Amino acid sequence: MKRRTYLATAGVATLAGCMGFGETDEEADDDPDNTSDTDTDDDHDTDSADDDENGTDDDDENGSEDDPVEAETFDDFESLSDWRVINGSASAYPDYSVTGSQSVLLEAEEAETQVRIVRELEEPIDCSELAPALAVAAHDALNIGIQLYDEDREKAVYRQHVHGMSIRHVDFGIEYLEGDPDLSNVTEIHIGIWTGDGIAEAWIDDLTFVSAPTPAVLLHFDGAYESHHADAMDMVAERDLPATAFVPTSRLREEPDHDGSRLTYDQVADLHDAGWTIASQTAHGGRLTSLEGDRTPESEIGDAHGWLDEQGYDGADFVAYPGGAYDDESLDVADEYHELGFAGGYTGHGAVVNATLLPRLTAPDYDDAEHAVEMVTRLGGIATLSFLNVEDELDHLEAILDLVADHQAAGDLEVITPQEVADEYVV
Repeated sequence: MKRRTYLATAGVATLAGCMGFGETDEEADDDPDNTSDTDTDDDHDTDSADDDENGTDDDDENGSEDDPVEAETFDDFESLSDWRVINGSASAYPDYSVTGSQSVLLEAEEAETQVRIVRELEEPIDCSELAPALAVAAHDALNIGIQLYDEDREKAVYRQHVHGMSIRHVDFGIEYLEGDPDLSNVTEIHIGIWTGDGIAEAWIDDLTFVSAPTPAVLLHFDGAYESHHADAMDMVAERDLPATAFVPTSRLREEPDHDGSRLTYDQVADLHDAGWTIASQTAHGGRLTSLEGDRTPESEIGDAHGWLDEQGYDGADFVAYPGGAYDDESLDVADEYHELGFAGGYTGHGAVVNATLLPRLTAPDYDDAEHAVEMVTRLGGIATLSFLNVEDELDHLEAILDLVADHQAAGDLEVITPQEVADEYVV
């Protein structure tokens, strides 16, 4: 498949301080996204090239299957005059950025829970084979969205849920389409943040477009539950699908008659022999942001990595953050030990700009899984589906696996492994 990547950065006049309002609150309220979303994770557990005047490049050297992963900054927010505010306020924030000299601080006005800024493009851009990414920082958990509008006001809505962290790149998943947007003719870009408690504040930088890979799905099973061996292993094998087990290594059992519902060491080995990737959910599977006693992100991540490596499991380089929770310390430690780190959030993202924060959909129901698969088969990108204890949800799991297998058999998507993501899809 031929790939085209937007290869231009914004060139606008410098602006310091707050930007003025450009639309009324009434105009903003017609957006159904003015709500708060919650994380669904379980507690238990670039090279540049010459561009044409519209900012797109048709040269096969920049968009061929031989070079499918590309990223390019669209706006580094070094100047802000092309942006205007719909809700809240936005201001240049010096000396805090991932590129250039500043980021943008988005803040809610009193009694508001949303901040949104918009850029109307002088010339449309082609995002039909691209997905957005953005650098984000926040003190607390919040949702941040990027909306791409065409000239008929139909749109693609991308979103991500982030936890408190310093400014880092974040991959955005496709949440939904409103109407049938022509993404080859994007005329407006909106960026917004939402919270549910009346406080909204975030820093953003480096709006980037990345290539949307050939549609792909990953299947994850978290928590090392017996049901993964007793039930899921055969169901996955019957459909000839690759899967990954993220195991809390210190909670595995010696023998089946020992108390608990976690896998035994031999059952983990069986999964590995069946072709599963055996990866880390840290040592004890507790949230890395609320550890007690002598447990630290370093010990939880490092000990689990060491055990997996000693056992010869090929998934030692991959970790899933228990409960989807992370902070700066845990992300930095994960980056030291692992090639990829998986969190929660909105799936269906493009090429990976932050290998320590890959989003995935946790404990999806069938409708959620079907929607995620539909979005990537339509737009390209990677959808990761993560399951917990499936003992009481076997019909539900079977239906989702059938959905994925049917799409793979039809040639609509590939089912891939974390190692393939690390080898082929990280920018």
